[in-house]
Amino acid sequence: MDIDMDLLYDFSINIPRVIISGNYAILDNVNKILSFTDKGLVADTGKRFTTVNGENIEIKDLKDHRLIITGNIISVEFFLNKKGD
Repeated sequence: MDIDMDLLYDFSINIPRVIISGNYAILDNVNKILSFTDKGLVADTGKRFTTVNGENIEIKDLKDHRLIITGNIISVEFFLNKKGD
């Protein structure tokens, strides 16, 4: 499988995908934002919750299940979301 197919496969099965570059992050498969402060956020990303922790976190855009954030990103964590997964 090439990189294009890997990226499409990840998006099609609703697993969280995070791309981080410096003080910029993209979260794919975001269904909704459950919690948000300037210290971080928790998002429902299908079969998981995804948390992004840091300082001066800001939401720049949310559309088509893609969340773009900026700030000093310190950590990203994934937690089970739904029973039985």
